[in-house]
Amino acid sequence: MDKTKKHFFLIDSFRGIASVWLAAFHILPSYLSESGWLLSLIEFGRIGTDFFFVASGFVSAIACYKILNSYQNSEFTLKRMKKIYSLYLYSLTLALFVVPFLISLVSFLKSQELVFEFNIPTLYELFLYVSLLKVFTSETWSLHQAFVNINGVYWFIAVMVQIYLFLGVALRFKQKFYIILTSTFFLSLLCLVEGFRQHLPVGLFLPHFSKFFIGMALYFFILKRPIHQKHLVTSVLVVTCISLLGLVIYLHINEFKGYGFRLLSALTVALFLYLLYPLDSLIKNSIAGKATLWLGRFSFSTYLNHVIFWPFIYMFVSNLIPFPLSISAPLVLLPLVILCCFISHKFFDNPGLSYYLKHLKRFFFAGLNRISSLRP
Repeated sequence: MDKTKKHFFLIDSFRGIASVWLAAFHILPSYLSESGWLLSLIEFGRIGTDFFFVASGFVSAIACYKILNSYQNSEFTLKRMKKIYSLYLYSLTLALFVVPFLISLVSFLKSQELVFEFNIPTLYELFLYVSLLKVFTSETWSLHQAFVNINGVYWFIAVMVQIYLFLGVALRFKQKFYIILTSTFFLSLLCLVEGFRQHLPVGLFLPHFSKFFIGMALYFFILKRPIHQKHLVTSVLVVTCISLLGLVIYLHINEFKGYGFRLLSALTVALFLYLLYPLDSLIKNSIAGKATLWLGRFSFSTYLNHVIFWPFIYMFVSNLIPFPLSISAPLVLLPLVILCCFISHKFFDNPGLSYYLKHLKRFFFAGLNRISSLRP
């Protein structure tokens, strides 16, 4: 494995698949209630969240490995938190103001009556949302309930920010970093026991840390991959992966949704990625690979914003497309939602808010200079 490698096409490709599948899981079941097998396949997309934990752990492990080997400074966690937090604030602005405003304008074009329906929280609630402390107000460990009035997927951001804070502290103790992470992982496994989980504050990152840790372990196993490249070991891993996948599918069909299921799905995803890693360089050269890599480039925007754009796009699809929603939802609604997420990514995620602020500042001072030059 190339230790200096920055882009892992396999992770990026699967991130794109996971984001679309997760969006389909949230959007399509409302319109496909009579399609049993198809509905079950779409609902299997809920493991996309587990993949995002694994992928985040994998990417974090790359940075942590460089920090621990003095290849870069320990500001990784702050930079990572700054990036995802800025994207979260942008998404929150979309959810609270921008999309409701657009929906009101579309309603005005239809009814000629301008009515704004903003879901504005109180100042205290807004503080909880902005600070992500809202996750600690959830009544149960179904953390999405804390954010469901605006965007249920925000719980993932709240948990990830806690994990990055924890990593930042752990990296201060370089000599004991692996001990701290491994100990926290075993504590996370104890969260599988409901009695232990009841003693934790609802909203704490610990029950989800095991999936993140599996992603970190995946990187270190790939790092040592030449040691394990034996036909017998590979055969055992393939059989194990197939067995785990069959078990996860069986549990999904029988509607098991607990922490044990999510941990198994994360482990299966990580093992699957490990076995497919030799194909990493081939992905960028295939048509399917290029398509999934393109989806992967704005997967975080898709993950964060698909729920926000859903009602806005639904207004058009339900009124303009002359087909039942069971047909138009997967063929039109979902692709348009993903397109909106891509546009959102191009305007904010890439190149980012700092880019626009810099050019706005340049435009502002250029205007002042122009006005000054016109004075007699």
